[in-house]
Amino acid sequence: MVTPNDRISQLRIPTQDAIVSNIHNIRETAEYDKRVEEIVTNGISNLAVAINNFYLNRRGFDNVVLSPVSIAGALALILLGSNGKTFDEIAHVMGVAAGTDISSKSHVVHESLGNCSDIRPGRLSNKAAIFVQEGYPIRNLYSDMSERIYKNEILSLDFKRNAIHAQQAINSRNAIHAQQAINSWVSNRTNGKIKSIIGEPPTDDTKIIIASALYFNGAWEKQFWEGFTRRRPFYPNGRKTQTTMQVEMMSNGGLFPYHRDITLDCDIMGFPYKGNATTMYVIIPQDSNVNRLKSFEASLTSADILRLVKSTVYTQSVAVFPKMKVEATSDLREALQSLGIKSLFNPYEANLALLSSGHNQEQAYRPVTNPTPHVSRESVGRDNDILIFSRFGTPINCTQIFNPNSNISECEEIDSNTQKQVTYKKFGDKLGRRVTRNAQDSLDDLRLSLNRDPHNKNAENPGIYADQVLHKVYIDITEQGTEAAASTSVSLTRGGDITIFRADIPFLFFIWHEETKLILFWGTVYEPTPNFS
Repeated sequence: MVTPNDRISQLRIPTQDAIVSNIHNIRETAEYDKRVEEIVTNGISNLAVAINNFYLNRRGFDNVVLSPVSIAGALALILLGSNGKTFDEIAHVMGVAAGTDISSKSHVVHESLGNCSDIRPGRLSNKAAIFVQEGYPIRNLYSDMSERIYKNEILSLDFKRNAIHAQQAINSRNAIHAQQAINSWVSNRTNGKIKSIIGEPPTDDTKIIIASALYFNGAWEKQFWEGFTRRRPFYPNGRKTQTTMQVEMMSNGGLFPYHRDITLDCDIMGFPYKGNATTMYVIIPQDSNVNRLKSFEASLTSADILRLVKSTVYTQSVAVFPKMKVEATSDLREALQSLGIKSLFNPYEANLALLSSGHNQEQAYRPVTNPTPHVSRESVGRDNDILIFSRFGTPINCTQIFNPNSNISECEEIDSNTQKQVTYKKFGDKLGRRVTRNAQDSLDDLRLSLNRDPHNKNAENPGIYADQVLHKVYIDITEQGTEAAASTSVSLTRGGDITIFRADIPFLFFIWHEETKLILFWGTVYEPTPNFS
């Protein structure tokens, strides 16, 4: 059971000094996992701030909601298959954010972000897919690794729609079919909460669409009071101004994490979800209004966020907060370009040579033929349930080691490309992770091999690039959350100080996973939705 005092004592700010530069030397140690967690936490926090700052002056006063974990996961998915300038740019952005250079040890990012994708606080649906133009084969090693680590899907669609004469109608139907297939994938993976992610058919020169769709609806640890929700004024321009906007305001009371910060001149309060594994923190600048919040966020750093969370103390409080639904769709292309990831979107510079060899000796994916409700995909060369891939993607049948009833504890194979012996050992529940690391080393070795011999046929740039990085988030904030529960009476002492926390002016919020200290969601609310005038 997590007590308020335990929770506060567990929080700390990751520092750059705690991150070792040569983390590769401490793999397979307890210190390794600790350092990796710090690297990823720092990187994702900085990524959240950077992308939010990009949108500050580009979206006016529209609400913003992002999932930094999902965006970082999409970047890692492309990093996994990239080479050359594209790899360098993504590694630089993620490495600088993390405070270390990952260009020669990308396993750090992939292992940790793969673990992040398994976080399931409340009801969190976190799915990703890479939709590839039909005819582009995918490397066996890449598809195996991306599925093992990120549980993502690689799907082939025909985006082409423009042609002449008789082919024009056929290709137009292909593009509409591709749109329906992608939207059906999103709807199916989010239990129908997100109906679509693209509003029009892809253009005929589309090569890749990276889609991530998230849905979150958690149950509060301390539910808001039933029967106390009322329409109350919301003040976009500050409490000292008149307003005609009304929103449904929920009320709650009791002990909540709270801190009044003098340095940043703001208040922060946390609303834990059931089990105390996840908390929604709300930050309100003093005398907030739409302009004040925008300037406050522009100066906010990831270090500030971590310090604010660490500073919260459970305090007797009364809270008033909007009942709202926050939904946003973003094409992250411009944001990522502003961070330095440019070649990925350039057809002449993008290099995804580890994702595809550019010729048909690798596994080709069957085009999607039925857009509703499931998007099917051919399996990747699995003659048996599990295949181990050698350093350069050659399948090796060594499956008995994975059978829990098998007496085989060690499996040895000779890598046909390097003639080196590869040994796999059974280590109980840790086997999957050990194999994943070996396979990630194989991808790094493949990258080095391609760069050593650029004239090798396997080193060909497949000529694919990203047109869009689509990101959609839906969050529903209600009195109870997703779970029905018996009402709980809350007793407030009449004597002493009670903190009043009223989110009736513009605020920002983020949903924070306590154990990993990761920001799962980030939102800026200038005007809650729905609202009434």
